[in-house]
Amino acid sequence: MKYTLIAAAAALALAGCANGAGTTTQAAAPAASTKAKGDKWVTAKGTFVGTQKFQVTGTTKVFRQNGQWFVKLASDFSESGAPDPKVALGNKAAGGYQEGTILGLVEANGESVYALKPGLDIGDYDQVWIWCERFSVPVGHADLTLL
Repeated sequence: MKYTLIAAAAALALAGCANGAGTTTQAAAPAASTKAKGDKWVTAKGTFVGTQKFQVTGTTKVFRQNGQWFVKLASDFSESGAPDPKVALGNKAAGGYQEGTILGLVEANGESVYALKPGLDIGDYDQVWIWCERFSVPVGHADLTLL
């Protein structure tokens, strides 16, 4: 049911903004007028847990705005200083982090927003990952819950 709801929402519209292979684009935060209407635009949320020797805390949300899907790391997001932390997507049933889903570099703790790249169907994922691309190791993840 979870995947059906996400897939149905994703089928409505997926557009993207990303560069070619190996590069990512971080999106601008959503307009304040959207936030003023509450979190009705949010479709899923989760809380991060660290993996291995890393600490990752805070929350994440998945939302859609103007036909584009985004992953937002909330203002309470923090990671312990991995050398190359990237925001990516994963699927519990498929074993976690999914190669090819990196959305962008985590440049600082706190709030940041990342657009899904073209070809990524939000309905295929139920996790947001912080992934160290340089060493191919997990830093942390959040299991998503539909709202």
